[in-house]
Amino acid sequence: MTELESGSQELLRGHQLILVSNRGPYDFEVTEHGLERSRGSGGVVTVLGPVGRYARPVWVAAARSEGDRQLAAEQGREPIPVEEGDASFLLRFVGIPPSVYEGYYNVISNPLLWFLHHYMWDTPREPRIGPEEWDAWGMYVEANRAFARVVSEEVRRAERPIVLIQDYQLYLVAGELRREHPDLTIQFFLHTPFPSSDYLRVLPLDMRQALVSSVLSCDIAGFQTNRSAVNFLRAASSFLPDVRVDYDFGIVHHDGRQTAVRIYPVSIDPETVRELAHSPEAERELEFLAPYFCEQNIVRVDRIEPSKNIVRGFEAYSVLLERHPELKERVRFLAFLIPPRPGIPEYDRYQDEIMAAMGRINIQHGTSYWHPVQAFVGNEYVRALAAMRRYDVLLVNPVIDGMNVVSKEGVIVNERDGVLVLSEGAGSYEQLAPLPTSVSPADIEGTADALYTALTMPESERAELAARLRRKVEQEDTARWLDAQLRDIESLSVELS
Repeated sequence: MTELESGSQELLRGHQLILVSNRGPYDFEVTEHGLERSRGSGGVVTVLGPVGRYARPVWVAAARSEGDRQLAAEQGREPIPVEEGDASFLLRFVGIPPSVYEGYYNVISNPLLWFLHHYMWDTPREPRIGPEEWDAWGMYVEANRAFARVVSEEVRRAERPIVLIQDYQLYLVAGELRREHPDLTIQFFLHTPFPSSDYLRVLPLDMRQALVSSVLSCDIAGFQTNRSAVNFLRAASSFLPDVRVDYDFGIVHHDGRQTAVRIYPVSIDPETVRELAHSPEAERELEFLAPYFCEQNIVRVDRIEPSKNIVRGFEAYSVLLERHPELKERVRFLAFLIPPRPGIPEYDRYQDEIMAAMGRINIQHGTSYWHPVQAFVGNEYVRALAAMRRYDVLLVNPVIDGMNVVSKEGVIVNERDGVLVLSEGAGSYEQLAPLPTSVSPADIEGTADALYTALTMPESERAELAARLRRKVEQEDTARWLDAQLRDIESLSVELS
């Protein structure tokens, strides 16, 4: 693992990091044996978890489950120390009434903002922002204020605090904090794409102004890709009065402050990922998966949601088998699918479409003893990592996403010089390109061709490509991602001192 540079290590020793995200590093559930803890799911947790190796941050998160709420009631205002391996956190829950959480999370955050950030709305028809959505917006504001109150308590008790706010659920926290703590160092980081200003106009003016102006309460606004950073700069210029944007230096001047807009491509901790992929649990998963592996294997790992483009990936595989029948009974598609977020009808419909597509392929191309597609549905992270050790092709073809750490985990753990087929819409594309197997997300024909190229690529080319991608991910790991942000914060502190 790349170690943090000495300047960043010094900064961590001199400041208290306060991480703020909707989901915490662990989920707590009430069982017959008492409270049980499990690793939190989701990309934000995967990325932020290793931060506990370098600092002992206070992690502020919503009390989402009954177990979380029980702990929060017992906790009061005192953070809970949590240790796991060499990572260490102080966990602080935000209590949000379930009815408020419903509007904040399941109406505004998901689907309204999530769909907006991923260009998923059928805009001639949806969304429809009526009384229910405006009521839920009030709950979104209330939930963000609840987060800000808890963070503010931690700021008051901390020595030289630095607040790192994560993602679209918490757009309004920074603005609330800035009013109470004018000199506080605040950074916001968005794990999803940021949409173009034209698409953002789907939101009413009051909503989009509130989101953008709150982010401009931060000292630094971080994005995954250059595309998202430029989109934010344009949104600031388009929607707020009295804004001056310096596109060359990525600086926005607004309301007597300046905000630096920066690019921090999210990464992974290769050492941690490899350890999990070779753990005893992973070896057991490989034994379980052994009967499903074929001579060659295409693998994908995704949450079930439309932006991941799973159906088109299956359709491309079907075209591949039609054009190259010699691959039948030799190549299998193994899909490891995380269940969709509950309570969103569009996700439920998309899951039905996925299962229907799989059924058609298995009927059309399968035999009595060979099913072309095999799906495993569940939040089984270690199983997915184990499977990625064995892929010949890893298909990552989202329409658009924030980063897609699966593309990085795959190249780190794979043991067969497997080939990455990567969509230009993936956030990781800017880092990992050029690739001989890059695809346009809507191009089913092109994706089928890329799959064939990957399956038939000479061994020497596969090995050279796999080695290049591994080096890239190893050099730009989570430590580097955190280090880049801390160096910018340190530079900011020097400028202000």
